[in-house]
Amino acid sequence: MAPPLVHFLAGATLALFVAMPFALRGRLARRHLWLVVIGGLWGMAPDGNYVTPVFESQLAALHGSQWANVFAGHHALDRPAFATRALTSTGVAVMGFVVGVFGFSSAATVGERGRRDTRSPRNRLLTRAVLSGYAAILTGALAGVCSGLVLAHTGRMEPLAALWGRESATAGWVFLLACSLGASGVFALVLEVLDRRWPVLRPTFGAGIGLAGAVIAWGTVVAVAVPIWMRVALDLPRPIPYLHLASLAGLVVFGLVVGLVYPTTRRVLDSSAPPR
Repeated sequence: MAPPLVHFLAGATLALFVAMPFALRGRLARRHLWLVVIGGLWGMAPDGNYVTPVFESQLAALHGSQWANVFAGHHALDRPAFATRALTSTGVAVMGFVVGVFGFSSAATVGERGRRDTRSPRNRLLTRAVLSGYAAILTGALAGVCSGLVLAHTGRMEPLAALWGRESATAGWVFLLACSLGASGVFALVLEVLDRRWPVLRPTFGAGIGLAGAVIAWGTVVAVAVPIWMRVALDLPRPIPYLHLASLAGLVVFGLVVGLVYPTTRRVLDSSAPPR
């Protein structure tokens, strides 16, 4: 079982992330700490069977089921991949919480300045950064899940985990989602830079860029870099080029989802943000 602090921080971080669009509109002033408390208790809720004098058996059944994942991924965090690495899990949870606080505080600042009709260049830059970052995280998580389903269907999660010295499918999911968030951030940066000169924040253009990036990533990272890494670090010989079709399918799905979802999410957030 993961430490209670990990569950608290996971719930609090997700609560801050979900509340960011409302903070952008200046609707959550002076409610920041309550979000942390409510989100943290939500993440810890399945552990209530250890302290409550009532409904103990029902809560214990919830704690041991997949339904506990509704509470900030509680069941997944209690799996051995996380529970046996308490220090690492706690450190990652703290880092995620710090990032969540920084993002929410930035969104709240944008919302407050928008209510005061502050349209300085600095505020416009901060607004753009917050909108892009939020859209990139949301898109990366969704695209990671979609591509992960493709890889899980082909039984490639355990080999994916082996790339960083782990064995479980859960570790494979963690590795995939981390890579997805990083790739989504790079995609968002490229699109935002191009959009300063041309109107490219459109799903059709984004899908094209996403597909092109997926093919390039497969031809360089998967076909060349991965087999080199496996030979040098893991002592597992693989041919070069390593033509792995399952990863190509996963990358294509990732590129399509990122290309379609990021511009759409970015435009929706932009329409709900305060004037710049």
